[in-house]
Amino acid sequence: MSTTAFESSIPIENSRQVAAMVVSGLCIFVTCLVVGLRLFAKFKNSKPFDYSDMAIIVALIFNTGLHADMFIMVLRGGFSFHVQDVAMRFGPDALTLFFKCIMVFALLWNATTCFTKLSILLMYVTVFPIRRMMLACRALGIFIILWNIGGVLGGLLVCRPISMNWDQTTPGGKCGNQPMYYMALGIINILVEVTLLGLPFPVLYKLQMPLRKKLVVFGMFSVGFATCGITIYRQATLPGLKFADMTHSGLIATIFSGLEPSVALALSCVPYLRPYFGGTFRSPKNTYNSDGVIRSNKASNNSRPFEELNDDASSEVQLRPIQGRLDTHARLLGLGTSIL
Repeated sequence: MSTTAFESSIPIENSRQVAAMVVSGLCIFVTCLVVGLRLFAKFKNSKPFDYSDMAIIVALIFNTGLHADMFIMVLRGGFSFHVQDVAMRFGPDALTLFFKCIMVFALLWNATTCFTKLSILLMYVTVFPIRRMMLACRALGIFIILWNIGGVLGGLLVCRPISMNWDQTTPGGKCGNQPMYYMALGIINILVEVTLLGLPFPVLYKLQMPLRKKLVVFGMFSVGFATCGITIYRQATLPGLKFADMTHSGLIATIFSGLEPSVALALSCVPYLRPYFGGTFRSPKNTYNSDGVIRSNKASNNSRPFEELNDDASSEVQLRPIQGRLDTHARLLGLGTSIL
């Protein structure tokens, strides 16, 4: 009996296959949900989409492709079985498909990671329109773009010719140190994440607000470090990779490689979900904007670096630098915020 493009040629026989598909299915569902809620919050408040929204939509598209690729590797490529078993039971075409998909997975990972981080930087620029913050965001953004372009080129050229990635019998073909490539990519990613998450802290440290609230704000901005834990665990699995038996040895590392950008993408949307909590889309004395930030026009009469404006029980804070032009302001997303 022949199979169609929608039928699996690989039987589901072990829990590792199920785990891979469950994680990928949840990653697709959760990221689509939070991005949809983010965009609906803006629509409900009649706010235009900005570059941060555009970047996160692009990241969502790549993230969905990333996990669709995981389904193909499990259902059509024999992911979780030993290479010898895949070749004997399902044929060489299944192996060829798997190795093509694992190469595509690396490319989609780079794209998802890049646009998620750029979306966060674009949000920082909006929340903290301070010159030094904007310069730091631009510099880090350029580095992220160049680093991910390098990651894509590395994924394509680590084996030459490119067909060597999926056909080890290619005449004259050779591969570089693939485990080292993935290890280096992950280490740089950790450093970039720590730098990205740490950017707002010098500004947050100078905020004039009660200590309890400041600690909560610091805690909310620190939640994103959870993704560093996922990355570090993923890195710890890389030394055990055996590329000669990648269909079996690479499953756990690949699951966490897919989970990492999905968690980052979801957490980066949380600040925009503030209107759904504690007075959804209300417009009383203060008005929520699309980011869930309360607008206020209270004037400055203090010599401190920042002035807290009309803070209320919603715990959303708008800040204006006291020195400099009065029309310059930084909007801080307060309680309920999680930045990745």
